Amino acid sequence: MHKMSCCGCGAKFKDEAYALLRVVTGFSFLYHGWSKVFGEMGVAGFTGMLNGLGVPFAALVSYLVAYGELLGGLALMIGVFTHWVSKMYIVIMLGAIILVHFQNGYNVMAGGYEYQLLLLVLGFFFLANGAGKYSLEAHHAAKHSSESDM
Repeated sequence: MHKMSCCGCGAKFKDEAYALLRVVTGFSFLYHGWSKVFGEMGVAGFTGMLNGLGVPFAALVSYLVAYGELLGGLALMIGVFTHWVSKMYIVIMLGAIILVHFQNGYNVMAGGYEYQLLLLVLGFFFLANGAGKYSLEAHHAAKHSSESDM
């Protein structure tokens, strides 16, 4: 029965697919963080948007989100601090959904929360599963495991 629904050809690329998902997710956050930090409006423009939404401590929040996305995206891409970056992204995406996108419905083309929900779920995925085989975390763990065996 299993062979009818899945031929198993993807199993040999499981670790590579996992790394690709992590890198692309990290790049998405890096990209959005980059635009908040170095884009035309910069962090000041993002702060103004948050002020307009009534977000308390908008200046602090804008810097935390912008640099969190930027640096966290880079960290996720290389597979380091995955646990903490994932928690941060869950909080950021919850804020984005609740404060900005939920009122526009689900459809991303209408400014809805579809994309942010996907990133939120990916945050939970990486929180639950870690950085994977092809990551600095795995490299570090393997190195220290072999050193302790000596």
